[in-house]
Amino acid sequence: MLLKKTNILFILFLFCAKGTLWAQGQTDLNRLINKALEENYQIRIVRNWEQMAQNNNTIGNAGFLPSVNVRGDQLWGIQTTEQRFFSGDTRSGDNARSSRMDAIVELDWTVFDGFRMFAQRDRLQYLEQLSKSDTRYYIDQTIADVSTLYYQLLTEKRILRSFERTLEISEFRLRLEEQKRQLGTGNALLYQQALIDFNADKSAVTGRKMIIRDIELQINRIISASADYSFQTTDTTIHLTGFEEREVLLEQSMQNNRDLERARIEELIAETNLRIERSARYPQISVFGNYSYATQTNEVGFIESSTSYGGQYGVRLRFNLYNGGRQNIRINNTLLEQQSANFSAMDTRSMVEIQLASLENRYNAFLEQYRLLEQSFEAAQNSLSIAREQLQAGMISGFEFRQAQMNSIRVENQMSDLLFNLKAIEIDIMRITGEISGRML
Repeated sequence: MLLKKTNILFILFLFCAKGTLWAQGQTDLNRLINKALEENYQIRIVRNWEQMAQNNNTIGNAGFLPSVNVRGDQLWGIQTTEQRFFSGDTRSGDNARSSRMDAIVELDWTVFDGFRMFAQRDRLQYLEQLSKSDTRYYIDQTIADVSTLYYQLLTEKRILRSFERTLEISEFRLRLEEQKRQLGTGNALLYQQALIDFNADKSAVTGRKMIIRDIELQINRIISASADYSFQTTDTTIHLTGFEEREVLLEQSMQNNRDLERARIEELIAETNLRIERSARYPQISVFGNYSYATQTNEVGFIESSTSYGGQYGVRLRFNLYNGGRQNIRINNTLLEQQSANFSAMDTRSMVEIQLASLENRYNAFLEQYRLLEQSFEAAQNSLSIAREQLQAGMISGFEFRQAQMNSIRVENQMSDLLFNLKAIEIDIMRITGEISGRML
């Protein structure tokens, strides 16, 4: 019994610890993605649309099943009548009452409609597939958006750390110029310039913090968190994973790309729409039947009471011979819609191929630039260290030191931006090839 209580307390402790961790804002990309998939309002909406399409996909909605209706009427009447017959007799009634009740059950079943019901069934199935494709599209897009913003956040935090180091160096330079002034060896112009540079770096730090908060708010919007929510990322660096050869990427895209999947389904829907319109050129055959019951009572008249019941059944045929050519117009327009759907699918395939080629070209160019900047960054860091020693020794001016400082931060920030651009391209390629859910989750 004691062991059972201990296990329960341990489980509660783990649950509370997990909740506390989220409440404190410690999170990583995987947890943000999972929260977005659970809480994002747009995904909830498209999932409702998917459920609606699934509800609509029934044989009854396609027209295979009969319709059954029940009708009933109850009538009461109060009439004053006076009747004279040729025989000389008379019959009259003052406020004579009458009543009548009718009830009928009707069945109507279309057994042939030019194969319209089969085309309608296929259309409902394709619409359900389309809604599922839309759900997967929004899921993939949400994962891509969260991932891109997350890595942008890491990039901006890295740039912020760079600006903070620059601010520390500017503060050191300002203190150095202040000490020189106090000793009487300083230069007022160099001090003012150091103060201007210090304020500029401090302003840059504030600006980066603003950008970081804006990115956090965008993430909060996607994960449906409040505007006041703030979190800390557990990751600090961006790791590149690369991608396959273009031929492999193109094959994956042809199979899994959400836009292509949607275009193919829309082609099938356009084909079923044409079949639906062409079905109107065939006759429509229905069977019908009914069973009725009626009873009537009268205080005056020829019949005091009557009761009847029984059924009827039959076959109905309807065939439109001419309707002013409207059906031909609808068929021709549906043919054009089908042609447009085919063009759209071909355009989407071309767009995917061009996108992959463009992303690969940009990725290779950015990667080459990044490698060159790595060499430049090492040289810039060495130059900054030398310049700092020379400034402290009075061998160079503050302006010359500032140049070395700005070169170092420029190269470092360019590297951060290029690294983010490379990662964003990888995310975009995963989205286009339909691999992002499997790779990021």
